[in-house]
Amino acid sequence: MMPTSSVRAAPLSRRAFLRGGARAALLSTAFGASGLLSACGGASEDQTTTETPRLASIENFRDVAGEGDGYPTVDGARVRRGVFYRSGALTPDDTDLAALARLSLRAVHDLRVVGEAALAPDRVPANAVRETHEIAPIDAAAATPADAAAASAWMIGKQRLMVTDPVARLQFGALLTRLARVAGRQVIQGTAGKDRTGWAAALLLAIVDVPLDVIIQDYLLTNTAAQTPIASRTKAHAMRIGVDAQTVAPLYQAQSAIIEAAFDEMHRQFGTLANYLAQGLSVSDADVGMLRAKLVT
Repeated sequence: MMPTSSVRAAPLSRRAFLRGGARAALLSTAFGASGLLSACGGASEDQTTTETPRLASIENFRDVAGEGDGYPTVDGARVRRGVFYRSGALTPDDTDLAALARLSLRAVHDLRVVGEAALAPDRVPANAVRETHEIAPIDAAAATPADAAAASAWMIGKQRLMVTDPVARLQFGALLTRLARVAGRQVIQGTAGKDRTGWAAALLLAIVDVPLDVIIQDYLLTNTAAQTPIASRTKAHAMRIGVDAQTVAPLYQAQSAIIEAAFDEMHRQFGTLANYLAQGLSVSDADVGMLRAKLVT
């Protein structure tokens, strides 16, 4: 495992940061998005893993660390499961609320703004505290693209703004700080669990040196985990503006170009992940170290 100080000291070229190592490329090429979780393998005999509940009433609920032994890092470690979860709006039915209660969650971090949260209020499990980090959503419903390429370009532009917007940076910094300092299992949630939540999860994986190829494939798993609601939103949007579903699909699907654009903008504005964390998000060395300690086995 790299020492904490190396997170801040090691410069990363854009190519290295966006492409990862040979090991990540092998995972990406051989297994694709839908097979990445199983590619990480099952639990080892001497490691107790936490089963991630399958929640029918909550969109895109999954472990930030993946499944099996957890995602691999560039130096041969694994990301520890059962620490941080990611999801869409935390609006469970009674059965799923009971499943969440069995996780003994300590905090739910809601990235939605007040208006969004009012439309779908959280049901927070007992003994968990709800914390808010209001980040403006990417309002895909407002887009009227002429074709799929325009829809992709619109999303890429919005994702870049999420990296540079001062309010978003303040809130992402506060989120990472709280994730580091709050003891116990925690959930990060948005409305669909794709854009804001996806960037938060990507940052956590980057902090512990998961190759970017693996981070990108994890981001793409949203297309499988939330297939039904993505299809529903796509169809409704296409009918509303009078186009075919393919035209607006990039507004709702996870695409590698979108998350790559976020890392590209981070690199362009701050040079390295270390600079983005310290200068862009005001996350301390101590809190970065705490996140690594929590997440790396």
